[in-house]
Amino acid sequence: MNDIGVYQRGSDTWLILASAYVVPAPSQAPVLASRTLELVNEVRARGTRCGARSFQPAPPVKFSGTLASVAFGHAADMATHNYFEHEDLQGRSPAERVRAVGYKEKLVGENIAYGPKSAEEVVQGWLSSPGHCENIMDPRFAEMGIAYAMGRASKHGLYWVQLLADPQA
Repeated sequence: MNDIGVYQRGSDTWLILASAYVVPAPSQAPVLASRTLELVNEVRARGTRCGARSFQPAPPVKFSGTLASVAFGHAADMATHNYFEHEDLQGRSPAERVRAVGYKEKLVGENIAYGPKSAEEVVQGWLSSPGHCENIMDPRFAEMGIAYAMGRASKHGLYWVQLLADPQA
């Protein structure tokens, strides 16, 4: 829904533009995860520039249900407790959260975002940020998990978490 209106008070006139904030339903999570993986692998396949650094094409990452589950745990925790950090409220890093579920990794990277409403929007935001982009393009990462959760505290947007990892053989 989009709407336009005019509000006048005294000598002030305000032009009001409104658009509904559409939040993806929980049933859309598998579709968003699949689309996000597709977008990440498209950019990895062609290579890209991350700030001042150019990256050659990188092998595709595979979806990991374990990483997605850990990503959802962190997204839900941030959404519930109204914070936005890589370190959780228990002081655990992304690698520590991954290890806590028995995932054996050589390397872990994490991208977080607050606000995007679509896979396209969140991936584009990460690609526009050199550090996040470098995580996406790092050829050492072989697996990815992605999740989002709706903010329940004072903020009411989507919290996104992308975990990238290189599992031990």
